[in-house]
Amino acid sequence: MNNQHNSITAGFKHYLQSKGFASSGIASRLAALKRYQKWLTQQQLQAEQITYNELLGFMQWCSRKGASQRTIQHYIGSLRHVYDYLIRDGKVDKNPVADITVKGVKRKVLYHILETHTLHALYHKYPVDTHSDKRNKVMLGMLVYQGLKTTELRKLSVQDVKLREGKLHVPGSNSSNSREMLLEPPQIMDLYDYTLQVRPLLMQMESKRKDQGKTASDDLFIAEGGKQSSRGLNTFMRQLMRTLKAHNPQVVSVKQIRASVITKWLKMYNLREVQYLAGHRYISSTESYLQNDMQGLQEEIQQFHPLG
Repeated sequence: MNNQHNSITAGFKHYLQSKGFASSGIASRLAALKRYQKWLTQQQLQAEQITYNELLGFMQWCSRKGASQRTIQHYIGSLRHVYDYLIRDGKVDKNPVADITVKGVKRKVLYHILETHTLHALYHKYPVDTHSDKRNKVMLGMLVYQGLKTTELRKLSVQDVKLREGKLHVPGSNSSNSREMLLEPPQIMDLYDYTLQVRPLLMQMESKRKDQGKTASDDLFIAEGGKQSSRGLNTFMRQLMRTLKAHNPQVVSVKQIRASVITKWLKMYNLREVQYLAGHRYISSTESYLQNDMQGLQEEIQQFHPLG
């Protein structure tokens, strides 16, 4: 059985490395696997043949050994990756850990993940009847294609848009890293129209009123008269979200859209690449989105483990 455990450990380590996990993350997950294998040996069980009920027995064993609920949660999260690896390796056909959640531990919110075709439809079907609509559609494009946060939209300047190169520079902040991101083809023409035609018109419109003078601004997203404040951008976002929800009731929030984009990236790239695209300062922030990447998971799991 030791040879079998060693084989799984070596393969799992390589799997985590291929996914871009940090060294510390790999070490902690291997430690959890070692703990699990110790229990398997005591129970004379094989990892490939484990059942849901037997996993509950493992959790109860950990609890009796003095493990906290948070530690048990870590073990279960690690085993979820172990069985994802075993599925990929063709050794099991389903993940027995998929529906287990440890009760009593605060969890990151899981969002109803919007499929890629739904994200595309949100953008292509967005109405552009007014200048404000055209501005909001450009913002929407940066939500569904670059996964930007509202705070990042606020920081963008005209100089950050590089139409000739087809790229967008996203400035960094105390909580996120800067990065260069490719613009998708559908965005480029809309951005061209907005930056060269719509935005200058917005700058002029309000300045024609005698009670308000024109406000020079390098901000990419502006209101009539060239003004963009935190309050102003929040107003744009409320308008944008109202329109999206009217067209698709599945849309909940900007955070949901970002989670959907990051979840899509996790299916396409390794963790380090997704960390860069998302602007995460720490790989652990990227790893936290893996729970949204479980096959078939579209909303927060309602099933709780009876421990605690």
